[in-house]
Amino acid sequence: MSIHPCSVISKLLPGATLFAPFRLRFALFLLLALFCNFSAVAQNASVESDAALYMAQIEALESEFGPFDSRLLEPLAGLAELQFEQGDFEDAASSLRRRLQITRNTFGFEDPRLLPLVDSLVRTEIARSNWQQVADYLDLRSQIYIGSFDEIRLEEEKGEVFSPKDNSARMALANALVLQSGWLVQQVALTPTRAAIDSFFDAREIDDRLFDLSEEVVNRLESLSGYGDPAAEYLLLTQWLPLMYRRSYNDFALVQLLNARSGFSYDTIDHLVRREGGALNKLSSPGLSARSVTGPMSRIPLLERGDPIGVGYLRDGYFGVRAMDARLTEFLERQLAAGASNGEVALTRQALAASKIYRGDYQLLQNRGSGTREYREAHELLLASGLTEDEVDDYFARPALIPSTELRLTFEDLKADNPNGECLPVFTALSDRLATLAAPDVKSPAWNIELPHAEITARFDVSRRGKATSVKIDDAGAEDARLRRAVNRAIKDFQFRPAVVKGRTQRLRDQCMRVRVPILD
Repeated sequence: MSIHPCSVISKLLPGATLFAPFRLRFALFLLLALFCNFSAVAQNASVESDAALYMAQIEALESEFGPFDSRLLEPLAGLAELQFEQGDFEDAASSLRRRLQITRNTFGFEDPRLLPLVDSLVRTEIARSNWQQVADYLDLRSQIYIGSFDEIRLEEEKGEVFSPKDNSARMALANALVLQSGWLVQQVALTPTRAAIDSFFDAREIDDRLFDLSEEVVNRLESLSGYGDPAAEYLLLTQWLPLMYRRSYNDFALVQLLNARSGFSYDTIDHLVRREGGALNKLSSPGLSARSVTGPMSRIPLLERGDPIGVGYLRDGYFGVRAMDARLTEFLERQLAAGASNGEVALTRQALAASKIYRGDYQLLQNRGSGTREYREAHELLLASGLTEDEVDDYFARPALIPSTELRLTFEDLKADNPNGECLPVFTALSDRLATLAAPDVKSPAWNIELPHAEITARFDVSRRGKATSVKIDDAGAEDARLRRAVNRAIKDFQFRPAVVKGRTQRLRDQCMRVRVPILD
């Protein structure tokens, strides 16, 4: 990054003139102001000159070769970058859209050479706060990856095992879909309620596609059991199972919308009943769904005490985690039968322990068990993997907010999700209207939205059932009464994995957590 000379001189000048006469100091400061003003004017003139050169080059090429000639791509790229750096995002978007049109005409609608251009358009539309256009370009980005993947799939569909090329293209597509899904969830916080719900269900469809994409890999691995390399199979499992877990977490996120305030609950129920057959069966408690009241103007789930609206979706999430548990159990048995190395078996035991922890978590979430049996089994597996008893006991002795947003399959990753500290890990809420739902972690730094956040600290006890009691909100950072109420409700609604000591849950007092809530007004 270049440093402007004025910034250096302005820092050095006061010290250098400390003992100079007042008139001399005044004259030097006046000269500095004139110099910096001239420098800024010269810099602006240089930028305008560069822009004029690009535009003249574009006009000359248009005149000679026409408005859609590929020779226009290079000067349009330079002009768009210059416009973006100057903060002229409207003109930058216009230049990039023209580049997109010419590139499509030249190379086709799904050519991978479109990707850097689409990425630039996404960055520019984020700068313009044009959220719908961002979503459209991310969809286009995913379609390009789908086209590339389909070509490779046709070439290798008769192969018995996944080639590195096949898996690489599949993972590139998966990463594009993850980014698109995360953005759509982020858009839930930035748009009015009905549009937000549409964005959420668009993200849900993408997570379903990710599940299918991942399940295809896992099922083929199972069909080839005994014929492949166990180490390679473990690598593929740990790559794709976390993507399958996204569906379980999305089921949890859906339940947060169903139980939210500010109109989310009614509109989400309306969306489900209109578009998903049998949705009322999952909205109500087991055994009560047949008695749910429904009609043109009324959609009322019937619930047992303590059940959230949509408890059936939490049950679906549990079944998804249970299926991962079964897959890893079967893989461990095959490893042991094949005489795999101690290191390979230890890693699989840790992954299986993680799946059992999540299985216990989803039992707690749906209010259908304490999860202690699964936690005890996970404890035994972690010890069998070679970890010390102190390490494992220390992990379970600390409460944790559940469910995890991502599937962690090693003990180091599990600990990193909930490190030791004075307070539990910071929780960043999607919005004050959906304060129990975590904001997505967008992996691309260039596409992050920099929103101001209020940071509010809550202090509470955690019961043996993993619920927060005696909640108190610290005054510092909680000046906004609306945000303070949102955090207070969220802490009471959160489900924690309680501390587990010697196989039994324990009540813990004096816990604290910082909650970051975006300020969207």
